[in-house]
Amino acid sequence: MEKLNKNEIIDIVADAVHVTKSDAKKVIDATFELITDTLLDGQSVNIKNFCVFEPKTKSGRKGTHPKKHTEIQIKQKNTVVIHLAKEFKNKLNED
Repeated sequence: MEKLNKNEIIDIVADAVHVTKSDAKKVIDATFELITDTLLDGQSVNIKNFCVFEPKTKSGRKGTHPKKHTEIQIKQKNTVVIHLAKEFKNKLNED
């Protein structure tokens, strides 16, 4: 499976909307920054027919050290959960 990187996205967007790569980069950077800032503020980001990004706090818990097999405390951490839109899920699973 091949990966699509940020520079390739910039090239594709610039060609699709007939703008310079510099302008496309500014728009993409601003979009990612807005999504990041919104999630850091504890708010969800809903991109219709694609997905919802939702900030989530995973509580601390007890775990087992994989090598020593001793009990350890796993710290609380913040993460982002992604819920795919129904339309997108359906497209992924078309035969």
